[in-house]
Amino acid sequence: MISTDTVEKKYKIILYVFIGLFILLGLVFFANKIAKQKIKAGIEQELLNSNVEYEDISVDIISGSSVVSRPSLKLGGAIIKSEELSVINLDYKEYFSNKKIVFDRIIFKKPEILITPSDTLEDRDKDTSKKDFKEDIKIRHLVIQDGQLKISKNDTVKEDLYVSLKSMDIYDLHITKKSLRNKIPFRFREVSIESDSLFYSLDPEHELHVKNFQLDKGTLQMSDLRILPIFSKAEFDQRQNIEKDRFELKVPILNMKGFSWGFNGDKLQLESATTSFENAEFFVYRNKLLPDDTSIKPLYSRKLRELDTKLKFDSIQISNSSLIYEEKSVAGKPPGKVMFSHLNVSIANVSNINMEAEGFPLTTIKAKTKFMGESNLKFNMEFDIRDPKDKFNFSGSLAGISADAMNSFLKPALNIVVEGKISSMFFNFYGNDDNALGDTRLQYHDFKVEVLRKDGVRKNKFLSGIANLILKNETANKKIDQQNISAIRDKTKSFWNFLWLCIRNGALKSFL
Repeated sequence: MISTDTVEKKYKIILYVFIGLFILLGLVFFANKIAKQKIKAGIEQELLNSNVEYEDISVDIISGSSVVSRPSLKLGGAIIKSEELSVINLDYKEYFSNKKIVFDRIIFKKPEILITPSDTLEDRDKDTSKKDFKEDIKIRHLVIQDGQLKISKNDTVKEDLYVSLKSMDIYDLHITKKSLRNKIPFRFREVSIESDSLFYSLDPEHELHVKNFQLDKGTLQMSDLRILPIFSKAEFDQRQNIEKDRFELKVPILNMKGFSWGFNGDKLQLESATTSFENAEFFVYRNKLLPDDTSIKPLYSRKLRELDTKLKFDSIQISNSSLIYEEKSVAGKPPGKVMFSHLNVSIANVSNINMEAEGFPLTTIKAKTKFMGESNLKFNMEFDIRDPKDKFNFSGSLAGISADAMNSFLKPALNIVVEGKISSMFFNFYGNDDNALGDTRLQYHDFKVEVLRKDGVRKNKFLSGIANLILKNETANKKIDQQNISAIRDKTKSFWNFLWLCIRNGALKSFL
């Protein structure tokens, strides 16, 4: 039989347990309340410089997590608004003892990130109304779900860049007073992104669109990449007061391996070990009836050397692609066309980083294509980006092009029709920003020229007779070597105009 004292003792133990649990729960409740107040006050006080605003914040000291409703914060030139922000595993010891904020994970749900580069460092330095940012914030894993990134000149104009962020993970993110002064107001170790929409305004006449892209562990893949003209050819011409290219590019899939990005000082830096795409289509249109653009056109070596963006692309591979160039030269007539199909290009060492290094590599280009749909064309080029004289070498060969293929460009563009065939052509030139010198070899037969009148139909017999009179058709089927062919560069024209002058001068010397 159990004694009354024993029963009372058991009840007292149970009562003490309940009282202890009640006190513990009370302590947890008040600890949560105190922690919430302290952390909230800490955020308001210590992050005042970042303009933190929110509706509410809940804190759980047991799990070391908190949830912020409708947060809005400013980091340098970036404004971030989110539906909800979840903080997981805040290191309270570091916060209360060392004033260091260390998070294991932060999750942004449906954030909108607006970056305005016009918010310059100088402007931010002049703002003395804000307290200096003193925190050292570390986030081991930042997660963005269903977000949007926008970059524009200010928050009232259409964005220059828009990215839908289906998911984004940033690892080892670090925010300091120093990092807030950079273009990107934080440092990070690694980032992965999945997006189903990207838009970028290239210039007033062209836009870049990407349907999907993924960045993960140094591999970037874009699908359905397009550069699109905003205006039709007629509208584009009406908007121009000088010659300018209207272009369109379609790339089904682009892959970049060993890809990394960041800022070198204030300059964007992009690196890729291998960049490749295939089945691309590139269309270029130019109206030669407009006044010439008389500005100086730097050669590629100088363009890369002086480029604001820092690049290091070790290998670029273009496969089975096409390029169509249209040139309008005669009023009231369709433009002439130059077509390159089955285009395969290998480009190595496109870099303007560490140019002072010993053994800095030459940039090389090797291309094979079908010219005008029927002639095999090979082209090789190399240059040193560092060379202030912009020296280069280009060489190549053209095998078998018919009169019909040549006339598809010559007739609408130059009011000239030719007969016969060019069996082969070889060329090799060395040049710089001023001039070029090289050799050509040409083989042709039964070559005749008809110069048309302005209507593009009737033959100008007088000019046609003179042209055919001076053609060297007695050398038919012989390979004609021409050495020391020279060309003077017109610096208001592009490199491709310079290349054409070299080849044209060699061909004319062989024909005449």
